This record gives sequence, C-alpha cells and structure tokens, in this order.
Amino acid sequence: MKFQIKPVALGLAAALALTACNDTFEDLAVNPSQPSLGAYFDSPEAINEAVMTCYGYIQTQRSFGASASKTMIIRSDEASSNSDYGRPGMYGSALNSSYYTIMQPFGLIYSCCSQATFVIEQIDNVEFSDQKLKNAYLGEAYFWRGFCNFYLLTNYRNVSLITHAPVDASDYARPVSAPEDVWNQICADFAMAESLLPGKGYWTGERAGRVTAASAAGMLGKSYLYRSGIEPLYGNSTKTYYDEAAAEFDKIIRGDFGNYRLVEYSHNFDVAHENNDESVFEMQFLGDVVNSSFNPATATSGLAFDTRGIMLPGTGSGYEGVVHDWLFNEFKNSIDKDGYTDIRMFSTMFFNDLASDIRLRPGQRLTGPGGYHFEDMYPQGDFSTASNTRTHVYNACFLKGMDLSMPMRNDNPTSITGVGAGVKEYIYNQPRAHGVNWRYLRYADVLLMYAEAVVNGGQAGSMSAAAAVNEVRRRANMTELGGVNMDIIKHERVLEFALEGHRFHDLLRWGELNERFKQLEREDPNFKKLISDNDYQGFTPGKHEWLPIPIDEIESNPYAVQNPGY
Repeated sequence: MKFQIKPVALGLAAALALTACNDTFEDLAVNPSQPSLGAYFDSPEAINEAVMTCYGYIQTQRSFGASASKTMIIRSDEASSNSDYGRPGMYGSALNSSYYTIMQPFGLIYSCCSQATFVIEQIDNVEFSDQKLKNAYLGEAYFWRGFCNFYLLTNYRNVSLITHAPVDASDYARPVSAPEDVWNQICADFAMAESLLPGKGYWTGERAGRVTAASAAGMLGKSYLYRSGIEPLYGNSTKTYYDEAAAEFDKIIRGDFGNYRLVEYSHNFDVAHENNDESVFEMQFLGDVVNSSFNPATATSGLAFDTRGIMLPGTGSGYEGVVHDWLFNEFKNSIDKDGYTDIRMFSTMFFNDLASDIRLRPGQRLTGPGGYHFEDMYPQGDFSTASNTRTHVYNACFLKGMDLSMPMRNDNPTSITGVGAGVKEYIYNQPRAHGVNWRYLRYADVLLMYAEAVVNGGQAGSMSAAAAVNEVRRRANMTELGGVNMDIIKHERVLEFALEGHRFHDLLRWGELNERFKQLEREDPNFKKLISDNDYQGFTPGKHEWLPIPIDEIESNPYAVQNPGY
C-alpha cells in the first residue's frame, strides 16, 4: 500500500523557496491564510504532516513525478524524447533558464529543503511520548534536506545552502555556496539521518515506502562516490572518499539495517511488487486517471507519475520516447551462460523479440501494455506504422516507468478530462494514470557502487568487488567473473540500470560525457534527432555538465551566479 500526502502547510514551505521571492518575510508571517510556526508545530501529528509534505514536494509531477525525472533520463546518451518534459534532454533550444522543466523542480526542491529545515528546528518544541517515532520524523527531515542539496548540487551546481529557517527578509537572498561546503552539508545531513532513522520493517501498512536508515546510508555512500569523481574533474578538490563510500554501502550489504536482497529483475518496475526487498529508497507514485491538477502535496495528484516522453511510438499522442541503437545493441549482444538474450532487456525496452538475432528462452515472449506483443502493435515488425515518422528508424522504446498492467482500451464510457461521454478511451494513453514507483536506489545499485568504490581504492568490507558484481550478474544468469575492473563495472551498470535516470551522472563522475556524446554524434545519424534534425545543437563541454540556473532565481537573487555557457 502506498502512503498518501495530505495538503498541509504548503505556503509555509513554499515561502522559503529561493525562486521568485517577491514578498517580504514580514508580509508572509502575518498572512492570515497561513498558520504561524508556533500554532502549526504543536503536536506529533503536525510534525508528521509537515514531514509528509516533504515527500509531496519531491514526488509531485513538476518535480520528480515528471520534470526532474524526464530530464535525468533523457539527458543521458540512452534515449530521445518527443515531449515537452523531455526536450531539455535533447540539447536544443529548450535547454535554457526559462524552460519550465528546469525552473519548477528547482523551486519545489528548494521548498522541500526549507520544509525539512523547519521540522529540524521546531521538533524539539513538541512533546513526544515515543522517542523512536520522534527520531524517525527528525531523521526523515535530515534525509530530505540532504537529498535536496544532493540533487541541486549535482544538477545545478551553483546553488545556495539552506541550513536555517529565515529570521528576516535578508535571508531570502543567499550567496552561492562553494561545492565543498554543499558536499559537507549533504554528508552531514545523511549521516545524521542514518543515526536517527529506523531500520527496515519499521514503516508498515500505509507508511510503507518512507525512508529508512538504509536509505540514508545508501545516499551517503552515493554522495561520497559522486563527490570523489566529480570534484577532482570539475572543481578544485583532489580528495576522494572511496573508503567512506565503501563503508556505507557495506553496512547495507552486511545487513546492519535489515535484510536487503535482489528480487526477480522485472519486479523492480511494476506496480504489483513495489517496496520489495531490493528497494532501498523508493519514490511513491499514485496513478491519477482523471488528470487532475498537479498541485504539490495533495493526495490525488501530488504523487502522480507522468510518463510523457517515454510512451511507446504511436500510442502516446506525440509523447513518444525511443532508445538509441547503441543501447539496444548492448543488450542484444549480452548473452547469458545458457545462450539466451540478457533477461534484463525484456524489462527495459520494447522491441521486436521475434527478430532472428534475439535468443528467446523456450516459451518466452516480450509482453507490452494491454498484454499485446510487438507484432500486435507494429505489424510490420518495426515502428513504421507509427504516426510519428521520426520514430521509424529506431529499434526499441521504453518499458521501464510504465504500468503495463493497464488495459490499452477501456470499453466503458469515461469521464476523463478531454474525453466526451461514451467515447472509448485508451487508459494506457493517459500519462498521469501510470503510478509505477521509482526505485531510485536499489540493492543492485548498492552492490555495484560498492564495487566501484573498492576498485578505485576503497577498503573492502564483507565482500570483494568481484563478489558484489557477480551477485548482480548471477541474477541475470551471466557467467561469473574471477576479477573486475572499472570497464566491467561500467558495462554492468549499463545493463542493470538503463533508463532509470543514473546514466548521465555515471558519465559525469567518470569524466566521459564529452567524449561519449561526440562519439555518438559521429557514429549515429539519429542520435538525439527524434524531435528535429536542426534542434539538437550538440553537447558542449564546460556547459552541459550542469543545468542552467532558472531565470527567476537569477532575477530575484542578487547573489545568484549563472552556470557557464547559458
């Protein structure tokens, strides 16, 4: 069961967002439509609601529910998108400081950061009879503040820390923080969250899916790993934290916070097996079939996941997403120890599985939405029957992120917005009807990041780097390896996490973005060309590693610094 978000204290947190802050603190403080701090934070229940609002700011559609998620996925070298959400990831005219999918996540995530800071400062003023519950709420607040700063730093770079609630109007305009200072705060917040949060199994029933100590340890390890790669390449620091990263991942591996394990691969991308034993940190989403508004932190729409930009060609009213050929070929050439095509391919992308170069297991078929096979939807054996002719040259499209259990067609009259009474409606075509949770941090990722940290010099803990990689490979029925290096780990990450939003930052911390994009620009005439031949302007080193700082932040904060090239 997924938890729901109640619409509480939205104006209180939003007032602290660093974007478009035209009101003074004094004006906001006396607004009769907003509760005062003292009146609101007066009970454990109120603290819980304030914490849950943090989840809402992250999981609303214009944050990780759509805008941030599509930018993270499409921005890599894996795929192209034909939707408004995916356009910035196509490196064309939409990648600018005023585009809404750049602006809105920035503001909402800062709002979450501010809300978390309020909880941290106010919780000691509330009496709790259950100290463990108080620690859990406080741990969640530290986790979300750490996560917000992690996302902002690794995507927008020139950002300002929020470490205290504003005491006067001058606190709204804050200087840009040095990356090292932001990293220090991120790591401190995740470490505090780890010490306070409960282990696996504490959140049950309607509370299942809330963050745990393992979530914090995993994000702390990830922060150490990213910091070790990014800062020597793009900053001034030469210090690395591979020992610290390996140690955090090893806590999860050895079961300090409960037993995490690999589950059947396909169970990480459906609705039926959400919050499973592989999930270390999972963003909760609810399908919104009636296409209601996307106000953050509301139970009906604040958790909706919008699949625009990743829909199958011809089924999404112009919202298609396609997979680039290099990724299709990477999977096609990955053969397990019994001679069959890598099982992970069939949960990652939709393609013609009857093609002669696909090696199916006896009785195996790839099933798409509504239970249809590829040839049912595309009788020619390719995308040539899709209305968008630009999709015809590609071999595969997305599966991850979509609820394939929904019917392609609803034979009953519907009242869905925009559809007249009595009209048959393709439920699968409603992007907000998809409520698949985003398993942001899986145990498989913990294993492979642990291996990466150890290969780069980190102290091995309860297992070797090779053992960690082999555990992931074993699930896919791949031949086990006697030893591993970074090339093997990089290859395994492609196969394990394709289209899950990690690839861009993998290339970023490995220092391979420019080389990789230039290679594909030379070798693939269809690379990033789904929307327009002329709109893809190429990857520019020294610019495209980071997103632009939103224009409203530049105009409202005199200390704001735009990233180079924008």
